[in-house]
Amino acid sequence: MTTVSAKQFLQRWFAELSRTGFDAAVFLDVLSDDMVWTATGESPVSGVFRGKQAYIGGVYHPLDDHLVSWPRADVVRIIGDGEWAAVQFRGSGGQGRNGTDYSLDYCWLIHVTGEQISEVIGFYDQTKVHELFS
Repeated sequence: MTTVSAKQFLQRWFAELSRTGFDAAVFLDVLSDDMVWTATGESPVSGVFRGKQAYIGGVYHPLDDHLVSWPRADVVRIIGDGEWAAVQFRGSGGQGRNGTDYSLDYCWLIHVTGEQISEVIGFYDQTKVHELFS
């Protein structure tokens, strides 16, 4: 059995996210049940979320409730080393229910275990998130 590096896994995953327009199933299905997601900063969705359900309730659903359309993930670069990779990407075309343009830049540090994401440390535009929630 060939082991896939985090970089290879994330290249495939982000390509599929981009192709599907950020399909919820494509996004959520690879998150491990015991994953840890750290959304950095001081926004309405910032914090450390332990477990897939905590992330869905604390980040994914609040964002989904405020978005008409999720931004498309356009990868700028992926730098990987074993089970960890950094993904810099531009989210374009996101639209808030309040009319906010939710296009923004991201950088996620991602730990991949097998074919599952076990940890994410996310950096993103705090101002855009605040505008989305206002």
